[in-house]
Amino acid sequence: MKPWRDPLIWLAAIFIAGGFLGGAVLIARLTRPVHAPRPLPAVLTVIPAPTASPTSAAPTPTPTDTPTALPPPQPQSGVIKIGATVQVRGTGGDGLRFRTEPGLKAPIVFLGRENEVFRVIDGPVEKDGYTWWKMVSVKDKKRFGWAVSNYLALLATPTPNVSP
Repeated sequence: MKPWRDPLIWLAAIFIAGGFLGGAVLIARLTRPVHAPRPLPAVLTVIPAPTASPTSAAPTPTPTDTPTALPPPQPQSGVIKIGATVQVRGTGGDGLRFRTEPGLKAPIVFLGRENEVFRVIDGPVEKDGYTWWKMVSVKDKKRFGWAVSNYLALLATPTPNVSP
């Protein structure tokens, strides 16, 4: 029998040819240029801006409506004195800076909270256009320093004397 008539030889030839063809297809797929995927279309959601609701009365001004550059008026002279009990007021919740000594350039020691109560222990000292008082907290004698009188309100009831 002649070799080209043997079915096993034809089967082997087809198998070898298929291997070569499959390898060629695989190489062609691996070497073709990669295209970047198409970008998805952008989705834009428009949120309408809030509109003002009509009101029947004019809005009432809040403490933040007033400019902070202007301090509140000075308290009446002679009202605050050594031994007086005062309360931090009029800061709009920002608090009052207590410093190591009188003056705007002195280091800040702590921030007195709105409505915090202090006992006056020294002063007054006029510096940088303000009247400064040295005070100590009635609840914590470690909280003491100098602050301007513009944000202090005199309390009528005295509290026990606390010294630093």
